[in-house]
Amino acid sequence: MSKREKRLQRLRQNPNNVSFEELRQVLEDHGFVLERSSGSHRIFQVQVGDETILFVVPYRKPIKPIYVKDAVGLIDEIRKYKPFEEVEDEQQNDE
Repeated sequence: MSKREKRLQRLRQNPNNVSFEELRQVLEDHGFVLERSSGSHRIFQVQVGDETILFVVPYRKPIKPIYVKDAVGLIDEIRKYKPFEEVEDEQQNDE
């Protein structure tokens, strides 16, 4: 199991006491980009086909469990349309 999968599994098993950095890393692992990082909320964006999906998270420590659960659910939905290997390939091409 890769580090990316382990990070996602950790959020899935225990959505409590997750830091913003942990959530950010998992979202970025799955193709999300931090679009806006000012104010009280952070906005992540991911492109799936020709559709853009936004995920808004209040910036607080720790992140409330409902936002972690929503992020994991959104990642699961995106993976149905965009396999994990495609996300890894895109990230390697960007570097």
